[in-house]
Amino acid sequence: MQEALLTPYPFAQVALPVPMRTLFDYKIPKAMALRHRLMPGMRVKVPFGKSSRLGVIVSFSEQSQWDENNIKPITSLQDETAVIPNELMALCKWAARYYHHPIGDVIFHALPVLLRKGENAEFRTENWWFTTPEGQQKDLESLNKAPRQQDFLKAVQQHPNGMSQNAISSLSLSPGAGKALEEKGLLRREQRSFNKAGEKHTHQTQVPPVLNQEQRLATDHLLDMASSFGVALLDGVTGSGKTEVFLRVMEKLIEDGKQILVMVPEIGLTPQTLKRFESRLHTDIVLMHSHMSDRERLDAWLLSASGHAKVIIGTRSAAFIPAPNLGLIVIDEEHDASYKQHEGFRYHARDLAIKRAQSLNIPVLLASATPSFESLANALQKRFDWLRLRQRAGNAQIPKMERVDLRGQTLVNGFSQHALESMKQCLDRQEQVLVFLNRRGYAPTLMCHQCGWIASCDHCDVNLTVHKRANKLHCHHCDAQKALLHTCPECQSDELFTVGEGTEQIETQLTALFKEVPILRIDRDSTQRKSAMTQLTQKIHEHNQAILIGTQMLAKGHHFPNVTLVIVMDADAGLFSADFRGMERTAQLITQVAGRAGRSKKPGHVLLQTYHPDHAAIECLCNLGYEHFAIDGLAERKALSLPPFFHQVIVRAESGNEQEAMQLLAAMKNDLTPQFPEGLFSVGPYTAIIVRKAGQHRALLSIKSANRAPLHQITALMTNWLEQATRQHKIRFAIDVDPLETY
Repeated sequence: MQEALLTPYPFAQVALPVPMRTLFDYKIPKAMALRHRLMPGMRVKVPFGKSSRLGVIVSFSEQSQWDENNIKPITSLQDETAVIPNELMALCKWAARYYHHPIGDVIFHALPVLLRKGENAEFRTENWWFTTPEGQQKDLESLNKAPRQQDFLKAVQQHPNGMSQNAISSLSLSPGAGKALEEKGLLRREQRSFNKAGEKHTHQTQVPPVLNQEQRLATDHLLDMASSFGVALLDGVTGSGKTEVFLRVMEKLIEDGKQILVMVPEIGLTPQTLKRFESRLHTDIVLMHSHMSDRERLDAWLLSASGHAKVIIGTRSAAFIPAPNLGLIVIDEEHDASYKQHEGFRYHARDLAIKRAQSLNIPVLLASATPSFESLANALQKRFDWLRLRQRAGNAQIPKMERVDLRGQTLVNGFSQHALESMKQCLDRQEQVLVFLNRRGYAPTLMCHQCGWIASCDHCDVNLTVHKRANKLHCHHCDAQKALLHTCPECQSDELFTVGEGTEQIETQLTALFKEVPILRIDRDSTQRKSAMTQLTQKIHEHNQAILIGTQMLAKGHHFPNVTLVIVMDADAGLFSADFRGMERTAQLITQVAGRAGRSKKPGHVLLQTYHPDHAAIECLCNLGYEHFAIDGLAERKALSLPPFFHQVIVRAESGNEQEAMQLLAAMKNDLTPQFPEGLFSVGPYTAIIVRKAGQHRALLSIKSANRAPLHQITALMTNWLEQATRQHKIRFAIDVDPLETY
């Protein structure tokens, strides 16, 4: 009698992490089909070319389109259950289609690094130490000749429920001492699964503040939305208590056994978000971001996938984290460009999260003080519910914004006299100043006084940034670095000087001007270490007087109640950008950084240093606010047929040869233009603003249409054309759907 097959299909379609927009057919060995019920989302080892690869099963079939005699069998099965649930598999398939990206790359992007490498989808195990009955009664004095064993036994005796290896290591106790005590029969070891779920929550629960009327109405509206799909834009001025609104909604959903995904744009925001949530939510909370180790991320992924973690706080990639009881997705600072991946798989986490929520029939909450033009357009067209908070929480007032005209002024280290006097007065009142400059490093340029030589990157068409403290020149585009030069390589002169200011230089100059005041710099360089951001924010809260210097990392989400003065050093950056989104980003940054002032009872004041005080955008922001500015900007975009009213795809080509990338896109446009449907427009090909980056010359072609369907139809044709054309050439191409960078 023939045995029944647990997997009745002869073929599996497998996704592999290769740059090919196809699935690969493999035979399912009969022995495997008899013993295992294979399902989509399981990982398998398969032969690929002359090597072996890890892949993920996507589907099954009765027959293959290829010659069945040439189809190789699956080598081995990695999982007993699917690591990618059906819901996420459907999301990956949709993302691969929408972003015209290889399906295998998308699916592997949805997995933690260790699962991509073939690790088991299991919690790690660790040693736990317990005293034996003899060890519990052992007189510590009898071990005085072995002090390390004495310390080890004393620590474990004080923990009748056992001590984890992690706790042992944190006390710097000797591993050899533990082994010796085990051999003496005083201690025993036990292997336990590392699973933080179910631990007692020892944090102090905070009493919630009283909601004002706007917050209460927004909370009630969001609770009414909780049982079905919908998108709400929580548009609240800085300091209006947006976090408090979604905390109230989260508390109710957690009571109902739901999980909540909270997405933040920057790693720097995750520790403070965690602290705020821990003080209010009596539940398991996990973090998911790139500063965690691969093992920590897998543990967080497993806690979420098992349903134990009720709140997941993560950056962009957390859009793919499995959560079987997901009841709400919150996108904090939804306008932030960090949600868009700019390399490889160029997805937008906000848009993916909305698609995921739609398939799960759950709500999405977008929160921002400066909503993106896309979200605002959706709110104006009633696609999103628009919830406005125009009143600051408590008694805090909106800060006063003042333009400082720099024309004809003599600046001291980049500061106007008015700015320096305002800083001194603020510090005399035992208050804090925030200085905002969106350029890290000491200076953006190193120049020779004698011959005019400028230190430029060997691989990119940009100047190298001076980092004096690290004694290096650094390219912020390709990450190339070299030692700081002290003589000119062209004329050997030692008269080298820096041009412009960066946060590091401002820190040095303000330290000399305000010798007794703590100066704290917050940028990507000063927060590279794992806990650096947490330590810096603690220092800010410890001091009454302080000067904070920072880039856009400081502009969003942070709550520093004693900051009463904000100085924006270069308010003109972005006013004359070649990118049509330049003004939108400038307005968002200025509004966000201005919102750090006066968030408590003390009034706030913002100084915008500008050479264009009469510029219409600056005037509108200062006098009428961001909403008015954005609505005017949307009207302008509509008149110019720009996103969000027209949809856009940009095709990018890169080559080591200066002409090849341009020629490739021109040939493609020439071949496919006859197939362009009516209403579809193309611009280019044209060179990127930074033509050469990391040694590659870059060209772009922009396609626009009022409707998505014809745009995606022609994008699919372009993708196929490019795959064929680049097969024999060393030219790389990328498809960027809904791009945020257009030059």
